[in-house]
Amino acid sequence: MTGFVADSAGLYLHVPFCLSKCDYCGFYSTPPQAGDIDRYLARLAEESAATRARWPAAISTVFVGGGNPTASGFLVVRRLVEIIQTWCSPTPPLEITFETNPETLTAETVDFLASLPGVRLSIGVQRLDDAELALLGRHARLDSVHRALDLACSRLKNVGIDLILGVPGCPSLTAALGGLLQRFGLQHVSAYFLTVEENTPMQKRIEAGLLPDPAEIGPEEMFAVRDLLVSNGFEHYEISNYARPGRRCLHNLNYWQAGDYIGLGPSAVSCCGNRRSANPPDLQRWLHAEPQEVEMLSDTDRRNEFLMLNLRLLNDGLALPALAARFGPQPPEFEHAWLRQVSAGNLKQVGDRLLLTDQGLAVADQVLASMFI
Repeated sequence: MTGFVADSAGLYLHVPFCLSKCDYCGFYSTPPQAGDIDRYLARLAEESAATRARWPAAISTVFVGGGNPTASGFLVVRRLVEIIQTWCSPTPPLEITFETNPETLTAETVDFLASLPGVRLSIGVQRLDDAELALLGRHARLDSVHRALDLACSRLKNVGIDLILGVPGCPSLTAALGGLLQRFGLQHVSAYFLTVEENTPMQKRIEAGLLPDPAEIGPEEMFAVRDLLVSNGFEHYEISNYARPGRRCLHNLNYWQAGDYIGLGPSAVSCCGNRRSANPPDLQRWLHAEPQEVEMLSDTDRRNEFLMLNLRLLNDGLALPALAARFGPQPPEFEHAWLRQVSAGNLKQVGDRLLLTDQGLAVADQVLASMFI
């Protein structure tokens, strides 16, 4: 891997193991077979050491995702931290995030994570009703969600949850979320609309007419959740993300600010400067060190990504001088495009920045694409 250009980057570790595959999930994951976990950890340490030797600068944040990083037990979590710590000299990262599912979080793991500086825990809750969890093919039920939140919030200062909105046939989870906010000291909430991924059981059910298409569901649940969270002191800082003051996810902010990042593990992606590389999305191929797929991004690609990612940050928006400083003077058609969106009420101009309005938020993909070149 070459082409690192930034003073620091985010580090992502992909742990592919899960107890089972959820019906909607498009991320690479697999139940471990005999010997898989030991081989995974050995190969991850090798990949990490080889990448570290070529990376001259600091790591600012770490994110351990999956899969389910706690599915394989405490000893795996401890080994993952040992690998992370090889990147932490002389300066430790500002933030280390671990994802977990509720049913696999243990007191031993929480106690260990509590000893790490800057640790965040992100719990994949997804829905707040047992029937809705079953509809999504989730392994957890509400009793294990509450148990995991009790455990995490009693020991950790920075605990967040992931939710899925727009599940066909399901009412808004807003009322149940209000109760959760009263009971637990959550610091961060990610609330993503359900998307139908290729070759998933959910896609097959929709194609067979057994389930409505979530793409046809409106934004009402998103706005209801937004209003609830903002009224409870959260900042709606990114289209799908909410944080209490000072609790934005720094690792994801690096993505949204078009920073460099390094990915380790099967299916993990790295992007440094104009070079994007992806590990094979298959455990066995990655274990055998199959070469990465490499894509050299054009300046236009990077410009469009920069615009899209910055506009997702709702309170920061796109600074027009920053866009020009990074990618040169913009063509007249770009100004025409954003002026049309301002006129339509989808964007607002605040000084030299463009920000999405509530109206634009409901059709954000179309608004952003209209300004690509």
